Amino acid sequence: MSGEDESEVAAEAAAASAEIGEESDSNDLKKSKTKELFRKAYAQHRVEKMTKDMLTSLRNSENSPFVMAADEEDDGDGDVPVEKVTYDSDSHLSVLFQMHGSVWPSVLPFCLVNVLITYLVVLAKWNGIDLTFPSDGHTFMAIMVSFLIVTRAQITYHRFMEARGYLSELFRSCRELIHHTAILTMQDKCRGAKQWRKDVAFRTIVLLRVTIAALEFRTSKINTWDVVPTDMRQSMVTFVPDGASPSTPRASSTHRMMKWAHGVRTLSDENFRAPIVMAYNLRAEIMKQRNGQYLKIDMHPNEELKLLAFVSDYIAAFHGLKKLITTPFPFPLVQMARTFLFFWIFTLPFALVREISEPVQAMLIIFFTTFGFIGLEYVSMELDDPFGDDPNDFDDLGMAQMVFEDIYITLYKLDGSASAEDLRKQVANQVKRGGTAVQEYHRDMQESMGSMGNLA
Repeated sequence: MSGEDESEVAAEAAAASAEIGEESDSNDLKKSKTKELFRKAYAQHRVEKMTKDMLTSLRNSENSPFVMAADEEDDGDGDVPVEKVTYDSDSHLSVLFQMHGSVWPSVLPFCLVNVLITYLVVLAKWNGIDLTFPSDGHTFMAIMVSFLIVTRAQITYHRFMEARGYLSELFRSCRELIHHTAILTMQDKCRGAKQWRKDVAFRTIVLLRVTIAALEFRTSKINTWDVVPTDMRQSMVTFVPDGASPSTPRASSTHRMMKWAHGVRTLSDENFRAPIVMAYNLRAEIMKQRNGQYLKIDMHPNEELKLLAFVSDYIAAFHGLKKLITTPFPFPLVQMARTFLFFWIFTLPFALVREISEPVQAMLIIFFTTFGFIGLEYVSMELDDPFGDDPNDFDDLGMAQMVFEDIYITLYKLDGSASAEDLRKQVANQVKRGGTAVQEYHRDMQESMGSMGNLA
C-alpha cells in the first residue's frame, strides 16, 4: 500500500474515530469501531483501486478483447454506418437549424408549392379573377385535420417508446443471463465449466444478433438465417423454398417443413422464426450442463429455472417487438388522415387570401402552416418504423455491441482474458454478414482485431 493510499485511508479512519468519540465515552468501544471502520475503508479503497487498474489495463492492452475500434471510416466491407441524430437541447440555434434528422428536407417542397399556389391565387385576384371562397368550411375542417394528425402522431410516438422498451428488455435479459450464469457457477473453475459458460455466452450473442437482423429485415432485405453461424445451420427451419440443391440436408429439411405448413409463408415470416429457434438452442445449451461433463458442482433446479426465466423474458420482449412490426398503423386511419390533410392544406390558400389581402403575410402564414401539419405527418412516418438505417431509427447496433462487450467483461472477470478473447474471436469468425447491422458489426470486429483475413 503506497504512502498516498495510507494517508487517504488514515484520514477516513480519523474522521470516523472523531465521530465515534462524540457518540460514546467508552474507549474500548471507540477502538473496536475505529478498527472496523478502518478495515472497511481500506477494503473499499482496495476494490476501487483494483477496478481502476483493471480498466486502465484493458484500455492500454492492444490484445484486449474489449478494445473497440475508434475509426468509423468505410473499409470496403459495407456501407458507412448511418450517423444517428444527436442535438444540444440547450442551444436554440442548433435545434432550429440542424438538418440531420430533421423533416425540413422532406417538408420544404410542400411548403414552397403551397406558397406558389398562394402567390398565383393573389396574382389572379389582382387581375380580376377571384378564385377565393369563404373560410367557414376550412375552419370546420381544421378541427378534424388537427385531431387526425395529432392523434396519429401521439399513437406513433407511444408505439415508438413501447418498441424502445422492448428493445431494452432484450438487452437487459442478455446481460442478466450471463451475469447469473457466471455468479451461480463461479465456484466451479474447471475446464468444462469455463467451456460451458463460454458456450452459453456465444449462444446469447448469436440470439441477439439474429434478433436484430430480423428486426432490420424490412430495410435490409437480407435473410436472417444468413447471420447464423455455419455450424448452427442444421437447426434452420423454414417453410419457404430457398433454392438449395435437393440433395443437401438443408433442402431436404425445407421440403419437409413445407409439407407441414398450414399456409403460404413469406420470407418475412421465416425471418421472425429464426430468433425462436435460436432461443430454443440457448435453452438447450443452458441445460447441457446436466449431462455431468461440464460442471463439477451441480446446479440447483431453482438456479436453472432462474437462467431459463431470462430467456423467457427475452422471448416475451421479442414477441412484443414482432407485434409492433407486424401490426402497422391501421391503413384506413392513415388514408383518411392524409386525404383530409392534403385536401385541406392545398386549398387553404384559396380561403386565406380572401381574408388576408397582403400577399407576403398570406404566404408566410401558408408556409409555416404547411410545415406544421405536413411536418407532423412526416414525424409520424419517421417514428413508425424505428428499425433501419434512418437517422432517427434506434441505434440497435451500437446498443447490441455494448451488450457484447459486457458479456466479454463478465467472462473476463470470472474465467480470464483468454476465455473472453476466444469468445470474441469465435463471434468474429462465425457470425456471418446479414443485414446492415451485421455488416457494421463485422467491420467493427475486423478493425478491432486487425485481421481482415478472418472475416470471409
